[in-house]
Amino acid sequence: MPPKAKSTTTKVRKNTKKTNLTKLYNQMHKMSVDAVDNEIIKRFKILIDASEEDVPKNDVDQLLSDPKSTDSSVFPEGLQPYVRHYIFMSKRVKNQK
Repeated sequence: MPPKAKSTTTKVRKNTKKTNLTKLYNQMHKMSVDAVDNEIIKRFKILIDASEEDVPKNDVDQLLSDPKSTDSSVFPEGLQPYVRHYIFMSKRVKNQK
């Protein structure tokens, strides 16, 4: 019986760092206060890991610096619920102070 041949096809996965999405994720993680926030953040991390591309730095910087005036429609459709939740979280933090 011949030995099994090794598969010559290997999956090459491009390991790109999504620094802008990760920056938003880290900020959301700092602001989380309850289980709902944690669940949304966990799903956001899964989406970040599965996404092919990062979002533009200036869009994320605008969101982080002034969430109230940021238009969530500039982000891809799949990210918009997470962007809106970040805006909600930032308003909540602001109201607690």
